[in-house]
Amino acid sequence: MTRIALLSDVHGDITALRAVVDDLKKEKIEESWYLGDLLMPGPGTNELFEMLDSVNTTILLRGNWDNFLFEDVSKLTERDLKDPVTPYILMLMKYTLNKTKPEYLERLKNAQIYKSVDINGSKILLTHNTKERNFGHELLPYQSQAHFDDLFGDIDYDLAVYGHTHHQIMRTSSKDQLVINPGSIGQPYTERIKFRPDRRAQYAIIDVDEYGYADIEFKKIAYDVDHELELAKNMNLPYIELYKKLFTEGIAYTHNQPELKKYMKMHDYKSQAMKFYKQLMNFE
Repeated sequence: MTRIALLSDVHGDITALRAVVDDLKKEKIEESWYLGDLLMPGPGTNELFEMLDSVNTTILLRGNWDNFLFEDVSKLTERDLKDPVTPYILMLMKYTLNKTKPEYLERLKNAQIYKSVDINGSKILLTHNTKERNFGHELLPYQSQAHFDDLFGDIDYDLAVYGHTHHQIMRTSSKDQLVINPGSIGQPYTERIKFRPDRRAQYAIIDVDEYGYADIEFKKIAYDVDHELELAKNMNLPYIELYKKLFTEGIAYTHNQPELKKYMKMHDYKSQAMKFYKQLMNFE
């Protein structure tokens, strides 16, 4: 039997990942699989890679937020540059690219968006979202059964494990193939307002034996949110007000134009972001 930790969607949250790693070290796992979205919008960079390595992370996938770091900014249109989302992403890119070691950036850049593995006779698909793209909303828990059937494609996988949706999920395809999402370490999300105050870091542990899975445990680990916000403040994280809202309100403001404009003007982020954009353009 092989005992594996399923980890996903840290989104730069140092304190949440540290709490999960501390919990994992009490478990007798052989390896960890990371399903994408390691960096941004939180303050964590190099220490996140180091923590993953400390729990024998043998697979690291690249998520849609990780993609931002390697975007071709020359493709930004005039309309994009006027959108308040663009300075937000550019400022987070600047922060993260300036702090992350080149070898870690290269590791993430070269990471796959899906991987197939065979464990004890079980064929397992690991993805951030789907095999074709690491973004989209088709695998939210309340989407149609057909989307979960399509996840497997034409290959007869026994099990699919994915991240991205920030929900802990266990269900099956129409062919009774198992589907698991371990949830989000740094940004758990729910449409249900009653549950949003629960900011505990989510992950899962699976035991795989010759019959398939022997056991699955979904875990939630409490951590000090105030400590995380103090770290972010001390590390000069841009748009820290929006990072705080992730914890106080349980929702992201990535596409909330009024909120983005408010803090963009307050801190003059637009001029800083455009300066960084021009630097990237000259570099390219």
